[in-house]
Amino acid sequence: MHILITDSGVGGLSVCAYAERFLRTAGIKEPVRLTYVNASPENDFGYNSMASRDEKVENFDRFLHIVADRYQPDLIFVACNTLSVLMADTEFLREDRTPVRGIVETGVNRLLIDLGRRPQSNVVIFGTVTTIDEQTYPGLLKHGGIAEGRIISQACPSLADTISEDRQGSKAQEKIREFVDAALDSSRPPTAEYLAYLACTHYGYRKEFFAAAFAERGIDVQILNPNEFVAEELFGSLKSDLGRPGYDGDIEVEFVTRYRIPETALETIAFFLKPVSPRTIKAFHDYTHDPGLF
Repeated sequence: MHILITDSGVGGLSVCAYAERFLRTAGIKEPVRLTYVNASPENDFGYNSMASRDEKVENFDRFLHIVADRYQPDLIFVACNTLSVLMADTEFLREDRTPVRGIVETGVNRLLIDLGRRPQSNVVIFGTVTTIDEQTYPGLLKHGGIAEGRIISQACPSLADTISEDRQGSKAQEKIREFVDAALDSSRPPTAEYLAYLACTHYGYRKEFFAAAFAERGIDVQILNPNEFVAEELFGSLKSDLGRPGYDGDIEVEFVTRYRIPETALETIAFFLKPVSPRTIKAFHDYTHDPGLF
């Protein structure tokens, strides 16, 4: 089985790490190849920097065609929230060539369950400017029966870059506190408990800062980091085919990027994920640099 995981940057590497850990600890009978391909064209120019929605869709569609042809995966998983909300408009998806799934679908399904269990809770969706502007999460939640007044959307400009570049964490903590305060101040009416959904793969690296910011306001919060439960949805249906628990099996992880990863990002992301999946971190450090990737 070959699964290609992609994100606009390196945040989604955590999805790859949790997937590898799930497979490793559950045990597998068949070889699994996890290929992480960075969909961002440059370190300082990603999809949120593009001028228009059409430009974003066009570039992502081109990327999907190229990597599907090159790697021939059995499944493409779009770990990026920004790209997940754009992919429905790609020609690639309409061609139905390769199965494609996105993290938004996974997240909404989980949110509907948890909001149903906590009817007194509001939910705050923290995301990039593009993810929030698209209003995909509120639309799908309302379609699933969640009242509009329970949903708060909070854009977090430049937070992903700050997290990648700030191993010590003080700058990220300050920004997260500001965004949490803004979300809570806009909540009408406020409630005593919230769900905080981290709709950017980078944000999960600092979920403890989100929890602390809510606690400073005296508010009970449940932090939902979809990176942690994606693997269960991706591979849960294979449990009957998995081997004995703890069997390492044959798991191959590769990281491919068009641009060189800055040393600061290499050190910071490795620091976050080494306890989860040393194998993924080794692939990250030994990444394939392909300037002609797309």
